[in-house]
Amino acid sequence: MRMYEKDGGRNIRHKNVGAIEFIRDFTTTLIEGRWRYTLSIFMFSFVGSWAGFAVLWQLIAEVNGDMEIDPLTGDYYGQGKSGCLRGAHDYTGFFLFSLEVQVTTGYGERYPSEDCPEGMFMLVAQIIVGLIIQGVMVAVVYSKLTRPPRHTGDFVFSRNCVICLRDGVLCLLFRISNFAEHQQINSRVEVYMCKKNGDRETDDVKLELENDGQITLYLPQIVCHTITEESPLFGYSKAELMAADFEILVTLTGNSKATGQTSQSRTSFLPREILWGYRFVNIIHYDQNLEAYTIDSQQFDGVYRVDTPLCSARRLQEVAEMPPDDLEEIKLKQDNEDSSYSLQEDKEPPENSLNDPQDENSHSPGQSSQSWEGFDGYLSRDSEEFKKSLL
Repeated sequence: MRMYEKDGGRNIRHKNVGAIEFIRDFTTTLIEGRWRYTLSIFMFSFVGSWAGFAVLWQLIAEVNGDMEIDPLTGDYYGQGKSGCLRGAHDYTGFFLFSLEVQVTTGYGERYPSEDCPEGMFMLVAQIIVGLIIQGVMVAVVYSKLTRPPRHTGDFVFSRNCVICLRDGVLCLLFRISNFAEHQQINSRVEVYMCKKNGDRETDDVKLELENDGQITLYLPQIVCHTITEESPLFGYSKAELMAADFEILVTLTGNSKATGQTSQSRTSFLPREILWGYRFVNIIHYDQNLEAYTIDSQQFDGVYRVDTPLCSARRLQEVAEMPPDDLEEIKLKQDNEDSSYSLQEDKEPPENSLNDPQDENSHSPGQSSQSWEGFDGYLSRDSEEFKKSLL
């Protein structure tokens, strides 16, 4: 089961958390909550303030005697020359007056009297409360409209990771692109490997990336993690990887050039989504007619197979450090079994293509790729003898 969905949503639910924790940070709760809950809260806050102040206005009127009128003369029995509130004689009238105080700038038949000081105080208090509610509503709605998207949005992650050789070292690769027109600045990628240990808590190990995870998204970028001795993937072969139980969590953090707000996109990869012995196809080409670089978005997830040892990076390093005599013995054993395989050199990119700056195809023409000669076929064979000798 995933902790992060492919679209960036979290598959995490909190249990036994008191409501007081959300009330303490009520503003963040409103911003992060669903629209229907936020708008419902504001609707009830407005209606509640109108109804509550209507009750207070009615209490002031009753204390002042405004509710008692001489049926013969029509005079008030109140303490002042006139009632605190003219034109309101029941709760409906006071509610309508309370509504007028907060949403209008003038009054009709219902209006306050200057002979009631407590009424003046109540009028100012209700206006201040109404302004506070309106200000909070505007701020929360604006924050919800301009906040970073909860899911990946315009940022696209490749459907799969790939593992292949780069300069003789196994590397974990995945692709990121921003197909939106707006530019993202200060973009940084962080990758964690989350190991699931049954009933115990999960272990999170950070994977070191090239350039410390700093990328620019004006073009699709391939993020590379070199599987070295410090990598948690160092001991995984292809067979062990398929049987592993972990999740690779990826987060992309950056600032919007237009608003300056920080946004974060997420995704995850399971072991079954890691393709061993593949490489991403080049999707950036130069169009002579347009005189511009074009991006083939349909091939964003495209991969092609490359010759890659099936053993782990640890075993690959051990073989690379073997003395020449041991390598010769492996080569003779391979010749006796009539098995000869070699890694093919990478194909040269098209003449009018822009190479990925992190891709090994970008080496100079005079630089030759490392040859694995005799033991490559031995490493890439799928025989029982191969598994015993490596494991």
